[in-house]
Amino acid sequence: MPHSTAHSQSGFTLLEVSLSVLIAVLILAVAIPSLTGVMGGSRAEKSFQAFDQVAREARRRAQSEGRNYVILWGRDRRVLMRPEEPANRGESEGLLQWRIAPKEKLELHLPAALQGKGATPDAIWTFWANGICEPAEVRYEGAEGKWSATYHPFTPQAEVLYE
Repeated sequence: MPHSTAHSQSGFTLLEVSLSVLIAVLILAVAIPSLTGVMGGSRAEKSFQAFDQVAREARRRAQSEGRNYVILWGRDRRVLMRPEEPANRGESEGLLQWRIAPKEKLELHLPAALQGKGATPDAIWTFWANGICEPAEVRYEGAEGKWSATYHPFTPQAEVLYE
């Protein structure tokens, strides 16, 4: 048999390499914003969990101790949980606290009928001894992202919407 001296060239042309790079760049351009959103959502979820822990603890203590607990939004950018009628100075300073950073917003929105409960402190959310809380919506905006949580009076879990 005759042996062929012509050999085929293996490798990629410049056009094929360029096309492959372009496809990879397009895939990254689509994937990076999605990945950033997922990571931001995770940080927002951690922020909500930290706040929700305060609300759950207020409900738990109200039921177990048989007295009302409140979460207060103070003018000093602190949110604190304490008994509605503190028995001592330690209780009046708050059993759980959450500091709101300068670039963060944490707002309490109560139904219109509950809005005029007093001007000082800025906002009060009550958990009664029977485990029921005032219906409320809590909104957060900060470096971790945005979320809003709707708390219903009879259920211990909030409906959360991450933005």
